[in-house]
Amino acid sequence: MRPLVLLVGIVFEGYRSYLLDSVGSVADVWLLAEAEPAPSVAEKLVGHTVVNVFDVPALVSAAKEVAAGRPVSGVLSWDELKMSGTAHIAQALGLPGVGPDVVDRCRDKHRTRALLAVSGVPQPASEVVSTAEEAAAAADRIGYPVVLKPRDLGASMGVIRVDAPGDLAAGYAHARAAEVGPVPYRPDGVLVEEYVDGPEVSVDSWVLAGRTHPVITARKTTGYPPYFEETGHVVDGRARPDPDLHRVVAAAHEALGFDHGMTHVELRLARDGWRVIEVNCRLGGDLIPMLGRAATGVDAGAVATQLACGLPPDPRPDRALAAAVRFLYPPAVCEVDGVEITTAALPAEVGFAVGLVRPGTTISPPPAGHVWGRYAALVAVAGTPEDCAAALDAAQPAVVLRARPGDPA
Repeated sequence: MRPLVLLVGIVFEGYRSYLLDSVGSVADVWLLAEAEPAPSVAEKLVGHTVVNVFDVPALVSAAKEVAAGRPVSGVLSWDELKMSGTAHIAQALGLPGVGPDVVDRCRDKHRTRALLAVSGVPQPASEVVSTAEEAAAAADRIGYPVVLKPRDLGASMGVIRVDAPGDLAAGYAHARAAEVGPVPYRPDGVLVEEYVDGPEVSVDSWVLAGRTHPVITARKTTGYPPYFEETGHVVDGRARPDPDLHRVVAAAHEALGFDHGMTHVELRLARDGWRVIEVNCRLGGDLIPMLGRAATGVDAGAVATQLACGLPPDPRPDRALAAAVRFLYPPAVCEVDGVEITTAALPAEVGFAVGLVRPGTTISPPPAGHVWGRYAALVAVAGTPEDCAAALDAAQPAVVLRARPGDPA
């Protein structure tokens, strides 16, 4: 019998559900989610349970019900906000993975900073604050420019660069106002951090018995300054491993006590070396696993599933290409009538093009829109990152957003 893995949530089905094929290549999948799955998802499952995934006792109870009918080998999620519940399931059922406290060390960016500091892991200077006045004092100590960010959120929501004291109050208000329903309010919910002026990358790794194995390094593109909206990523399968980068990633895992599972670590290159920006205890988002598989042949989703089931992965690259994703945003707030993609007009290098919004949805560019402001995603695979960029440039006219001005509220 094939292993059975519990999958907690899907999230952004348009560019997350592809991972079901990766998970399904290793194990049968039982979905625990807040709503009935779409038919395209349901056909890839052996079963599903509708449950409030943010109600931990109810989520664990649902997992135990599944386990009563068939042995469960592992539990998996790729959504930042569901990682704690996933860890509680693993703990309750005795499945492989890290405990809820280790997840919290990654989720709570202030805890992350404190633990990295104790171990001497290179990172930006950081202070947690409760008021705009405290933020101003912290910024004076750290030195401008500074970055303000919410303590518990992800996807660059609420993150803003502040260059001068006169902009600090507005920057604090922006970071403080960012919220996602399930994330609890914290009075000391904003971090003030040193700005690291250098290229940003992410490293997806699998960790087994405390040993770190990097598998995907992606260069990030951001836009809409002073915000840090993630507008694209590129994976270059031809690039040689960076031992210094990998040493810092491994040191971060050791400092946080993360010894089993997948991580997505974001870093910036300062003049004196790599600095850890954040550590996420999950697979990378934004189609990064898709890019890694296209560029190197390594399926990070399958690796994550093997780890979740206690199976030792053995991923081996079988190609050396480049792969890139670009996300498209509207020029202003609008109500969507539809997204039209002329497939015949796409360059041969662009094999994935998908609309991300449904008719009737109101979307906006940053700072209001963030990931919810994207209306389409394009992925190119070619010999070099430059070839990918050229193909994505050529593909954009084939994607048309049909919309009308929307209500900013």
